Amino acid sequence: MPRSMTTDKCRLRARRVVDVPLREVSGICLRRGPQGRMSLLAIGDRKAKLAWLGLPVSDNGPLDWHTTNVARLPGSDIPKSDPQIEAICADGEGRVVLMQESPPRVEVIDAELSRVIAIIDLIVEGRSNLARSWSDPQGSRGEGAVLLASGHLLVAKEKKPAALLEFGPRGAQPRGLAQGGALAQGARWPMESGSYEFVVLATWMPNEALANACADFSDLEIGPDGKLYLLSDKSATIARIDDLRPEGGSAACTATWQLDDLDGKPEGLAFDATGRAVVALDKRKARNNLVLLEPAIAAPTEPT
Repeated sequence: MPRSMTTDKCRLRARRVVDVPLREVSGICLRRGPQGRMSLLAIGDRKAKLAWLGLPVSDNGPLDWHTTNVARLPGSDIPKSDPQIEAICADGEGRVVLMQESPPRVEVIDAELSRVIAIIDLIVEGRSNLARSWSDPQGSRGEGAVLLASGHLLVAKEKKPAALLEFGPRGAQPRGLAQGGALAQGARWPMESGSYEFVVLATWMPNEALANACADFSDLEIGPDGKLYLLSDKSATIARIDDLRPEGGSAACTATWQLDDLDGKPEGLAFDATGRAVVALDKRKARNNLVLLEPAIAAPTEPT
């Protein structure tokens, strides 16, 4: 059994429920913009619209959302409707990374949210079940992503089969992900302007405990404690993931938490500065679709 494994799920309670001005929210993340300004970003898969909210916001304070249509950005190939955007990340320079499920690709937007500077096609080669599912137009592809310090991308494949995949340039060595191996706060993701192809460098399939805890993989996030967390829509669960070895293999969870009864599908995961989970809900109406949960599960480690 993985170290510190929690066998009984603890329940997370809703501390605050608010409105994001998006229908069918599919991903959220925190972003550090110019001059260190922090914001919460949200994206949906119904319309190619990005919403952001300046931080910090008190637990009961007013919300001032802003939106922009990312399909209109110069260099973007994202359609206006049904964009299939399933994940959003941001680096320390404030650049925003959007991942589409269909076609499986990534667009990198500059810190000013003015243009797309890079496009990355995500390719799974071979004839494995995973490769066939990835290439099937009706199959499952990426649902969540985190940026790795190496310039690689860790992607959560939703189902049939659910898996964690490390993407990078062809011929690159996989790095895996140990605590502290994700992109550091304030760091730039080493991706230059241009068009690229990333292939799968390593694969981690869920072990029995993780598969039982998380029936599907819906989003990934690095907590303030530097650890990897996984959100499952079908299981309404957040799992803390153990270190991923560079050679691939199995993915295990060291703790799991059951979400409070939520009115919607939990599709996006982020954390506030104290380690409390923030979950976005995929709902038809742009109402009550962002939930702050307590207690904190990813509190930052005290300096030694």
